[in-house]
Amino acid sequence: MWIPSSTYRVQLNDGFTLTDLESVLDYLHELGVSTIYASPISTATKGSTHGYDVTDPLRLNPDIGTEDQLQRLSTTLHGLGMSWLQDIVPNHMAYDAANPWMQDMLERGPDSPYYAYFDRLICDQAKNDRLMAPFLGSPPGDCIEKGEISLQFTQAGFVIRCYDKDYPVAARLYRRICPGTGVPPEEWLSALKELESAIATPPDTWKTAKDRWMRRVGANAAAKEHIANCIGYFNQHPPLLQSLMDRQHYELTEARLAATRINYRRFFTINGLICLCMEKEEVFHAWHQSLWRWHANGWINGLRVDHIDGLAAPKAYLQRLRSLFGADCYVVAEKILSREEAMPEEWPLHGTTGYDFLAAASQLLTDAEGSRRLLNFYCKEIVKLSDYKTIVYNRKLNFLYRYMGGELDCLLHMALVLAHELDPGRLKHALAVWMAAFPVYRAYPDEQGGAAADRSIFNQSLSDARDRRPDLAAELDFFAEVCNYDNSETGQRRLAFLTRLMQLTGPLAAKGIEDTTFYVYNPYISHCEVGDSPGVAGISGEAFHRRMRNRQEHWRHTLNATTTHDTKRGEDSRIRLSFLSAMPDEWIAAVTQWRQLNKAHAAPSGPAPSPNDEYLIYQSLLGGFPEDGIITDDFRQRFSAWLVKALREAKTETDYDDPNLAYEEHCQHFISTILTPGSPFLTHFTSFAMAVIGRSAIYCLSQLLLKLTAPGIPDTYQGADLYELSFVDPDNRRPVDYPLRHSLLRQIREAEAKSTEALFDLLRLHRQKGIDKLFILYRVLNVRQQFPHLFAEGDYIPVQCPGPFLAYLRHHDHDWALIAVPLFHDGPVDPRPATMSLPPGTPAHWKDGFSGAVIRIEQENPLRPDLRADWPFLFLTATVPE
Repeated sequence: MWIPSSTYRVQLNDGFTLTDLESVLDYLHELGVSTIYASPISTATKGSTHGYDVTDPLRLNPDIGTEDQLQRLSTTLHGLGMSWLQDIVPNHMAYDAANPWMQDMLERGPDSPYYAYFDRLICDQAKNDRLMAPFLGSPPGDCIEKGEISLQFTQAGFVIRCYDKDYPVAARLYRRICPGTGVPPEEWLSALKELESAIATPPDTWKTAKDRWMRRVGANAAAKEHIANCIGYFNQHPPLLQSLMDRQHYELTEARLAATRINYRRFFTINGLICLCMEKEEVFHAWHQSLWRWHANGWINGLRVDHIDGLAAPKAYLQRLRSLFGADCYVVAEKILSREEAMPEEWPLHGTTGYDFLAAASQLLTDAEGSRRLLNFYCKEIVKLSDYKTIVYNRKLNFLYRYMGGELDCLLHMALVLAHELDPGRLKHALAVWMAAFPVYRAYPDEQGGAAADRSIFNQSLSDARDRRPDLAAELDFFAEVCNYDNSETGQRRLAFLTRLMQLTGPLAAKGIEDTTFYVYNPYISHCEVGDSPGVAGISGEAFHRRMRNRQEHWRHTLNATTTHDTKRGEDSRIRLSFLSAMPDEWIAAVTQWRQLNKAHAAPSGPAPSPNDEYLIYQSLLGGFPEDGIITDDFRQRFSAWLVKALREAKTETDYDDPNLAYEEHCQHFISTILTPGSPFLTHFTSFAMAVIGRSAIYCLSQLLLKLTAPGIPDTYQGADLYELSFVDPDNRRPVDYPLRHSLLRQIREAEAKSTEALFDLLRLHRQKGIDKLFILYRVLNVRQQFPHLFAEGDYIPVQCPGPFLAYLRHHDHDWALIAVPLFHDGPVDPRPATMSLPPGTPAHWKDGFSGAVIRIEQENPLRPDLRADWPFLFLTATVPE
């Protein structure tokens, strides 16, 4: 079975194509990367920077390259001993006319085989079941009057043009648009009749018939003139155009209405991403055709499944995926786990995309006592908020009512089928409270009754909901009964309801917590991160060891991530901010001074930014502050763009649907003023930030060494081979300076060929650029390739290490590795901070993975690491002869 040694995530788009990727393969190979981990490569909307808005799963995205290029790239990779892990998006596609499945469905309605591919929500059987197309900025009638909607005839046939998008006219309405008057009736009507006879045929037959009809029309001058006249008549008579729109298989309507009325499942609350019924076998096989072919050709070697919690039946999907791609195919899934949540072990997966490791490492590198002092300061001096769990509950509940009202009504409709006797209004509130109280993304009810862990989650969530709203106990008791289902007709209805509910609790958690609460609850934003939680700040070394031992036992081939395309901030930015917990008094004093300095810059009409937003600004500015301390115009623009997004995500003073532009402008003026060169604030802040950067840098390397050597497959996000200080997307998809990285790597290799001192002189010279990270990556990734079984399969053995250090052994067969990293420490790190007592049976001779020196360890004496003052890390390997 192929298991990657390490992965390197790249974001492919028209700014970084397959050709661009090929040009950096030599660098990645020298670095020691074993596997390219690629963002989705299927055709996406034009200009997509991320690839998750797939329009055609059967074609390679022409924006990034061709299949010939992919084949050549694969050949080059294999020649270098490298491989390819492919991100796939089975949950949703782009709601776009460029999507051929969507185009066919909108044009032919129930006659299209794709009509059943897309996941519709049924809120009321009596209402119009036309698929909503919520993309208008104002009511349809107003758009028609303003000329924003018109009827057109294009190479795709008749379309309703809305802004710059074309939506197909229902094929059976062509006759209504152009009756056979004004041209030879027999010829026109004969052509229409032939076209109409093919409407219910398979897609290929229909396409052939339509292409033939379009050629006949194009060759007939009278027909073209007749079409132009008919279109002109419709466009000159708005009521007639409105009447035509009312007869389509879709309903063009205002985008804002989707918050309260929606009849298809969206990816989270993005109207332009429509979800698939991937649980249907025909949808599964149709969607995976090209992926299977690329895998069979050896062009891709493993799969990363995006947002698996959106699927109706994740386990069944993975079983089907295994059947198609083979039992030996490496597969991981994006799964957000809460602190105490475990991955379902029965899923045929190698693990997750690594957010659970991110949380463990971030919590380890946080001082719990210092965090409590930061929290006390925040609650006393910045803003008085409820406890974190209550904030999450309230934010989820508010988001559900305000932005997911249509989804809630759909669930209520399904529930009322099971509970005719209950009051709909009370049942709706109980359902909302239950969803808001759900402690994890979702549970996994299935035909087999679900796992014990799932039943526990249902019970816990309902108990929490009763505590929140005891007046809804009867309705919540009804939902408790629904959680008991069997194979009867009623039982299957209950299962269908629970399955749909679980497809929506995940989006609610993501939007209510990660995209709302994480911008509101700001005592220490380093833990406001995907997979992590600011409800906890700091874990012990023993707790970290327990997590890693569990990881080695159950998910040894899972990914270890510290930055992804979805994280709120870069990995090194988080370490800087976590380091504040090691110096709370200094931070509190500095913030107090900054607030006083900047008091005059607040908006005269009211606090803008609010105290909470101001505190968020100071932390974010520190996290992303340039390593050289120089604020450029580019940085100001990036920070300003981040600020607008953060304010709108918080949804307290402004939001996307109803932006408070005055508040946003006041906040942007505030940061523009405080970041003015020479300002008292910037002078003081720069001095403080540079001190934090210098003191915390060593712990960025601790995090990196943990990721590279702990159980799991280390993943490096593009560009994070040097310091990664990005803000939330799209800032983290900026171009990467690979020539700089390759140049620094060459200098490392040249220096190590000279001497250890030459090497460390080079590291000191370029430390500000993050060369230390590059060096550790280079050394450890290459060692991992020399000892593949040690790091992929090896035991994880905690080592007692007094002082501010964490140490452990990895052991497999005759191979060993010993790792030790510094944890937060008050003051400079001692170059000889600890002794270690290694267990019996460990080798006597070790090789230093950084300097190459041979070290002898006598069993009867504790190991006292002889570490450099500026390099307090231990990475030793050994092989015991047979």
